[in-house]
Amino acid sequence: MNRLGLSLLLLLSVFYWNQGLCIGKPKPNPVKTIFLKKLHLKTIAGDPEPFGDYNNLVVPIKRAGNLIIVEAQIDTMQGNFILDTGAPYLVLNTTYFRNMPRIEEQEAGGINGASSGTFTTVVKNFSILDLHYSRLTADVTDLSALENGRHIKILGLLGTRLFSKLAITVDLFHNQLYIHKLDDHGEINPAEQIYTNPQLKTSFKYSGDVIYLKGAINDISMWFAFDTGAEVNLLDYNHSKKMMQNMEIINRAKLTGVGGSVFEIINAKVDKMTIGDQVFTNNRVTITNLDKMGRFYGQSMDGILGYDFFTRGIFTINFVKKEFEMYIYSHQ
Repeated sequence: MNRLGLSLLLLLSVFYWNQGLCIGKPKPNPVKTIFLKKLHLKTIAGDPEPFGDYNNLVVPIKRAGNLIIVEAQIDTMQGNFILDTGAPYLVLNTTYFRNMPRIEEQEAGGINGASSGTFTTVVKNFSILDLHYSRLTADVTDLSALENGRHIKILGLLGTRLFSKLAITVDLFHNQLYIHKLDDHGEINPAEQIYTNPQLKTSFKYSGDVIYLKGAINDISMWFAFDTGAEVNLLDYNHSKKMMQNMEIINRAKLTGVGGSVFEIINAKVDKMTIGDQVFTNNRVTITNLDKMGRFYGQSMDGILGYDFFTRGIFTINFVKKEFEMYIYSHQ
């Protein structure tokens, strides 16, 4: 069984970003929050293939702040799940699933400290409308910070491995998620294609069930993890030092983590970010030390692409062909 890192954005409340808009004046007091929490997990191989009678499944999306919410069902319980490409597979909230059978205990930790109480279980039946899974491995952990921060009941997270044999398209403007079955060549059937002629099309590296996109900040090459559970773009402080002189620094803040540890974050604007061959301007980023995140991923990371990036357009992830496409909204 392989050890994997699971990215959980438990409550990224930097408070200097208001509905995606930057507030220019910093707060006088340190911000106390839970930052990025990761789970160091083992998974059980051999989960079954998804099944269902559909070609393109159209799933309504709800929004909780900058998080993408999808309704799904576990056995007889139906409710809200976060679409989280920073998580490798299905994650359940301890609040509602603490009595599930325990296969293995796990440990959680991250930038702001460590905690325990996470375990692996098996779900008998899991469904998103007509997409079904049986006897699916999942991890159970405390997601109460997400619920408290967003005032919404959250049953869990939908990670990348759930869609590893499929492609997904997310249209935030129309609040719709499309789940595509693929042909024998890993392609969406042309007759079922929802959007065509993307402005951005690039391959991605898929390592440890995490999507990595090659890009650049101000022409300095970087690898970014693509995380729909991240409410902001993140850059690693050590990888960003040489480019910070070309950024507009908005403010600085200190976050207090588990055990009272204090670390600094910097909110900034970046004029030029390139993903594939597409240039994005006026990018908002949060800079902090991602070393601990990198250790849980099993490799260093230059940054994480979150809400400020994926809200720029409709995006498609083909997990079989390892291709990422974006149809950029006209106002961007």
